[in-house]
Order: sequence, then structure tokens, then C-alpha cells
Amino acid sequence: MAKIPVRFKRVTAIFDEVARARLCESSGSEHLPENAMDLSDLVKSFIESDGKEINREKEGNHPESESFCSNSEMTDELRRLFGCEDDADVKRNLQFETEEACQVIGNGSSPGFKRRLMTRLRERGFDAGLCKSKWEKNGRFPSGHYEYMDVNIAGTRYIIEVFLAGEFEIARATDRYTSLLEVFPPIFVGKVEELQQIVRRMCNAIKESMKGMDMHVPPWRKYPYMQAKWFGSYKRTTNVTPVRKAATVDSDKGSTRKRAVELVPLPAISYHCREDFASRVGLKVRLLAAALNDT
Repeated sequence: MAKIPVRFKRVTAIFDEVARARLCESSGSEHLPENAMDLSDLVKSFIESDGKEINREKEGNHPESESFCSNSEMTDELRRLFGCEDDADVKRNLQFETEEACQVIGNGSSPGFKRRLMTRLRERGFDAGLCKSKWEKNGRFPSGHYEYMDVNIAGTRYIIEVFLAGEFEIARATDRYTSLLEVFPPIFVGKVEELQQIVRRMCNAIKESMKGMDMHVPPWRKYPYMQAKWFGSYKRTTNVTPVRKAATVDSDKGSTRKRAVELVPLPAISYHCREDFASRVGLKVRLLAAALNDT
């Protein structure tokens, strides 16, 4: 009975994070998870993982008794999710437009790539937006932030990820796990619920792979952390360029207001003064020698 309040506080801490996210101010529009089950999944996952760790502490470091589907079953399931026929024409069109945009705007790893991609799709007539999720440290899970793209079409939200497989890369992956990453398409376009199923299955596969290599799963590859990237509260912006603002105090009214930060170039400083330096030093040496001769 003594441990119940401690676990209760851990669970309520998750709800506290969501409550703070609702009160957070944003320069863009802020959104809460579309599916109310997202929060319950997060809490359930936290409770289950917490309970398993407590049991391991009591019983010693016994391996978890989890059953994973076969490699062929997992591969087939991922292929089904990636090739889901729901709104197939819409997804193919978005994939084609994204591929065309990537050829124009350049490397996906370059700074500002996702914003340029969003801008390009908006120029093509899509309601594309850059979504920014951010979460605070909670228990064993570190704080973090993430950016991804979405497109709204006829009331349906589609997530676009260029190189989604990179978000699931792990160290010393087993051959079985590596074969799952090879199923990922270069460009992912899918509904939120489809991505949720992919994340859940891949997190289970990460756990199995790292367990097989006798390694601990890092916090940033556990299910609650991965969920926070795409399925927590987020701020959506359609600005072509990032807005940079800084707070300043109004001396007349004593209030805090925001102003745009302007970068002012510093004046150029010349360091080519060797000849002038040498002439001045030589003059002083001659004056010193003359003074010594007079004495």
C-alpha cells in the first residue's frame, strides 16, 4: 500500500503535462491530440512499463515475457499499413508532389528543409503546415521537440515524413529489425491513425531487437517518447520564414512587448598594421639610444 501514492503521482504527472500544454501560448495555432485515446494510450503504456520495471526489481532481472509476431507477419503488417488503400489516390498525389518538391528544394537534411517543403506544397495549392511538438521532462523521459509536416484535405489530416525510417534507427540492430526498416518507403504519407499503428509496432520491435542484443532501450526510443513526436499537442504554422521575436520593456509604460530581432553587421576591423607598428617602435628605439648617449 505504501507504493500506491508514488505511482499515483507518476501517473498524474502525465495529466499535468497535458494541462500545461493546453495553457501554453503560441505564435501559431496550437492543437491538442485529435484522438482522445492518445492520452489514455500514453498513460497505459507508462503504467505497464512502470509495473514491469517494479516486477523486475522484485524478482531480479528476469526477461520480460512478451510474445512477438514472426518476422514475416510483422513485415506484412507494415507493408499493409504503408500501402493502405484508403484514399489511395490522394496519398499517391501527395507522394508525387512531395517527390517533385524535394528535387527542387534540395537535401532533406539541410536546415529549413521541412519549412521549404511546406512552402512548396502550399504554392501547389495544398493546405500544408509545419507542425512543431514540444514536451517537458517527465520522470524517466527527457524533454524534446520535433517538427513534421501535415496536409489537410477534405477534413482529413495526412502526415508527411521524408525518410521516416530514420526516426526508428537504433544501435546494433538485429538482422530482423534491419529488414523491417527496409520496408519503409522513401516518403511516407498517411493518416494519423495509420502512423500510430506503425509507431506502436516499431517500438515493440525496438524493444525486442535491443533485448536480443542485451541492451537497454534508450528513453528517446520508448513508446511514450515516440508518441509525443506526432500525437501530442502541437503548434501549426504556415509562415514561409520563421518569426524571430524578442521581449523588450517599454520604459514609458513599464510593460513588456515584443519586437523583431534585427541583425546589425559589425564594423570591419583591420588588423593590417604591421608597417605602422614597426615605424613607431623604431622611433622609440632611436630616442632611447640618443638619451643613453647623452648620459
